Amino acid sequence: MVAPDILKARISRVIAATRFPFVGQDDWDETRTTVANDPLEPEWSFETTEGPLAPSVVVLNSDGSVRECGEVVLDAEFSGEQVERWRTMSRLTGPGEKYKKFFLYVPEGSEDEALRLLEENGIEYAGLRTWGLVNWNLVLKPIKTPDMAKDHR
Repeated sequence: MVAPDILKARISRVIAATRFPFVGQDDWDETRTTVANDPLEPEWSFETTEGPLAPSVVVLNSDGSVRECGEVVLDAEFSGEQVERWRTMSRLTGPGEKYKKFFLYVPEGSEDEALRLLEENGIEYAGLRTWGLVNWNLVLKPIKTPDMAKDHR
């Protein structure tokens, strides 16, 4: 079994490379920078009163402001600390059409609980996705996309 930090880093890199932007997306602003953070040595983080908070993936506009971010969760059970982490990332990320551009990636099978926690806690999000491994390949599935329809893939 792959160590959790290595697995999270690998998943984050694949998501960053294939979804921010989508490979064939023709309306992406190429002046943006996409960062896949290594959990052990993050390249970019939000500065919070509790210290640095590094999302799994962050997209920066050319001026350095946060366009969107994504968080990969490995555990299928969620703690109050994780929910607060999601809330902070959502609050600090950029706006979409209606909601903050925060994307959450949870293990397949935990999506109902993640959705309940997002909605009961009033956390704005642009997309909830599951991840799973099939023959060592990452499979992402969109669960709910309340903001921009084109992001539901």
